[in-house]
Parts: sequence; C-alpha cells; structure tokens
Amino acid sequence: MICAAGASRRMAPDDKLMLPLQGRPLLRHMAKRVLEISVPTLVALPPEPHPRWHAVKDLPLRKISYPESAEGLSGTLRAAVADLPPTVTHLCVVLADLPELAPVDFAQLFEHRRQYSDCLIWRSLSPNGKPAHPTLFHRDTFPAFAQISGDVGAQPVIAKFKSALHEFTSSRRAGSYDIDTPQDYKTYLKSQV
Repeated sequence: MICAAGASRRMAPDDKLMLPLQGRPLLRHMAKRVLEISVPTLVALPPEPHPRWHAVKDLPLRKISYPESAEGLSGTLRAAVADLPPTVTHLCVVLADLPELAPVDFAQLFEHRRQYSDCLIWRSLSPNGKPAHPTLFHRDTFPAFAQISGDVGAQPVIAKFKSALHEFTSSRRAGSYDIDTPQDYKTYLKSQV
C-alpha cells in the first residue's frame, strides 16, 4: 500500500508528490518502483478530482480515496485495513515521498519475513538506527488498526505487537530519506547532479 493521501502542508504551496523527479511526478516515480516488485498494490489518494489521480491513472494499481484520510495517516491506514479482502495475509505499507526507495529495499524486507516467519511485523531501520520504510504487517495485527486515529500512522499497532516485531538495519538510507519541505527537495536534486 502506497500512502499518498496526505495534504503535503509543509511543502505548501506545492504538492510534494507532484514535484518532478527524473521527468515525472514523485508519486508516479514511487508507484513505478513499487510495481517492479510485482505484488498487488493499492494507492490511497485524496478525493477526486486531484492531480495525484492523473499522475497514476494508467498504472495497474488499485486507486482509492478514504474519507478517513482527512484525519491523517492513521485514518488512511485504519480505512485501508478495514477494506482489505479476507484473503490478504500481509500488508506492506510505504510512504510515497521516499525518492530513493527501490525494489531491493522490498526484497530485503521480504527476505527478513521469510527468515523470521514467527514475527508479526517486520520493519527496516535506517543505517543510523531510525525506523524506516517499508513496514510489513501480518494479518493477525489487522484488528488493532481499527483502534488507531490521528496522524501517528501505525505506531500504536507496532507498540501493541512490540514482542512480535522484527527490526533489521538496512545498508541503505532509502527508507528514511523523505521529501517534506522545499529545502528537502532542493537538497535531493543537488545530490542527483
């Protein structure tokens, strides 16, 4: 699941997910990276009409908007988990503003899930030990999502299942390097020259 329903307030007046990256909007760049791993993918978007819908309109993603997204990331996650088909066994959550995230980061996460299959949540950490993305949740955690609210994301779920959490340090910063402000964007562009 790509979380792309946020208001992008810190980037105002620009929409950070529509900023150009390698000739395409950041959201499209991220969606195409996720699609490379060949798993069913949904993207949570603001209500239509919104430019983000156009950015991914031709991509093979399930595109959806949840009214609960107005309250923040937790609302989006709560609604998305409630909307999952009963056959879904795991949910991989990723934010849409991570320009360096690549299939290798997902492969590493899925390998840890295979190695530590007795856990219920798998999360990468940045090279300096900070929580990063993507994060993978087993379906046994899904009922806990019904209780979350606000803009704290899945932190309450992770805290509830702390004893069943597997964290590993990634060799890459991609899962923790996000674009939130105009300065973040400028810095990123300079690093690509």
